[in-house]
Parts: sequence; C-alpha cells; structure tokens
Amino acid sequence: PAQTNIFYGRRHDDRPWLTMIIRGGGMGANSKMDGHHCAIFPANGANTPVEIFESDTPLLVEARELVPDSGGPGRMRGGLGRKMVIRVPDDEYAPQPPVTRAIQAGRCKYPPEGIFGGKPGAKAQFLVNGEPGDPSGLTFCKPGDVVAFYSAGGGGYGDPFERDPEMVRRDVIYGYVSVEQAREDYGVVIDPETFEIDYKATERMRSGR
Repeated sequence: PAQTNIFYGRRHDDRPWLTMIIRGGGMGANSKMDGHHCAIFPANGANTPVEIFESDTPLLVEARELVPDSGGPGRMRGGLGRKMVIRVPDDEYAPQPPVTRAIQAGRCKYPPEGIFGGKPGAKAQFLVNGEPGDPSGLTFCKPGDVVAFYSAGGGGYGDPFERDPEMVRRDVIYGYVSVEQAREDYGVVIDPETFEIDYKATERMRSGR
C-alpha cells in the first residue's frame, strides 16, 4: 500500500536538491484484527516526519492525516490510507521552476479488494491544484502549486454487518468511520451528536438487508 515520491530541482540560490519520501497506506484486515493504518509494506519502514521533510527540502507540508472511510468495511475493517498535501512556496525562498515530482504508487486504478464478504478499501489518488494528476509519469510543478497524495485504504475481512456495533461506534468516535458509512456499510445507526447507538434501528437495518 505504500507510495514512493521523489522530488528534485534547484533552490532559490541555485543549489540542487533531491528528496524521496515513502508514504504508507492501509493494510488489509484479517480474521482476528483490523488492518494497520499507514503501513509501509513490505519494508516495514517508518513514515518520514514532516519536520525532517521540510528541513530537507524547499517544500511545505500543509496536511498529513488519515482519510476517514478509506478502510474497507468488513467484520474486521481495513486500515486507513493517508492524505498528504504539499505546497511549492512562492515567496523569496521559492525553489526555481520546475520542481519535478516522480511517483511510484499502486491501487490508483483498482482498489485493494476485501475478502470473505469484506469490501474494498479506497483507491489511491494524486491531485495537482485540485485536478487529477498523472500517477505514473513526471509532474513539473511551479511556485504556488499544491499537490495532494491519497494512499489507498486496506480491504476489509468478512461481512461488515457482522461487525460488533461497539467497534463501529469506536471507529466513529475516533474519526475512522463517518456516521454515514456506519449506517450504509455496517448497518449501525449512530447519533451524530451523542455517538450513542440506536440498537432498535440498527437491528432493523441489519435484518432488513
């Protein structure tokens, strides 16, 4: 589920720079546990801290966060993918254009599949200034451009309607799953204000499928 991103170019003072960042994605669930979030598989490496990335490059990280609802629904939920937004500065310290970006990423076309009734995780995405970018070629950025990377979520394991409602409630509280996905994919009705489960409505949802 990991993505490798390479950025390179010249700084404002003409010094060359290059960096590589590996961003983890969601792992698939198994029969006993939910998938891990943001795993770098198979290297089992660590995600690069924002502070190191920004100190090593002339780029700015505007966001790095888990993507809600990206884990494949299942009796065991797939791990969540990650969103990372990087801006090319346009101030006096802006790098010289172009800033070249290369990416190696899977699951941009086909999502990670679930098994035994589990649903697929979210596909990976790559955006440039809010528009779909080319995830397989080079991208030439200029000062002021914003690139966003969404790594894929992991596939779910087993029927989502068999997931313990309390586990779904916990996921909603943590922000892993939205109230809407809890209802539509897990058949669990949760009050968006109190996060209490409506057990009668949940039973109707699940039995009426």
